[in-house]
Amino acid sequence: MRTLFTALTVALAIGTAVAQSPAAAEASFNDAAIVFQRAAAGEKSEVEPAIAAFEALARAEPRSPLYAAYLGSAISLKARAAWMPWNKMKYAEQGLDHIDRALEALKPDHDRHSVRGVPVGLETRFVAASTFIKLADGIFHRQAAGRKLLDDLLRHPGLVAAPESFRRAVQKTAAEAAKAGQ
Repeated sequence: MRTLFTALTVALAIGTAVAQSPAAAEASFNDAAIVFQRAAAGEKSEVEPAIAAFEALARAEPRSPLYAAYLGSAISLKARAAWMPWNKMKYAEQGLDHIDRALEALKPDHDRHSVRGVPVGLETRFVAASTFIKLADGIFHRQAAGRKLLDDLLRHPGLVAAPESFRRAVQKTAAEAAKAGQ
């Protein structure tokens, strides 16, 4: 019940803030990203609030590939926590569908618009790649696509201007993916 209350509170706060201004939208994204990071780090109680937060952001800005990618990644985290194999598959596939649509929606303009100093196109690709490499390759066959996205990010001219923390995250994830792929 506490998780549902938290998810509803986060969703309501994000929905209200997004409707107010672009600055509020970025603040809402930052809050949602923090919840997502906790969920990705293994805090199971944060998965539903992360999904709710990115559902609210995606509803408010349906053409944002970044919000769609994070929503897909958050839904795929739900697969990790599911008990039944068919639920694991369902959530992973739902998450991948959101991510695939986010990648398809990317346009060159997304590399010129930044959120938190990171071009939207770069962060969208990074979220997708990070999710792809964590999924079971024998079932989903996405690890090669994840490594390719990471390689593309490492060569992307916009990476140099991105914040150092983002560059390090891309480099670390790429190194881990390369090591796991050997």
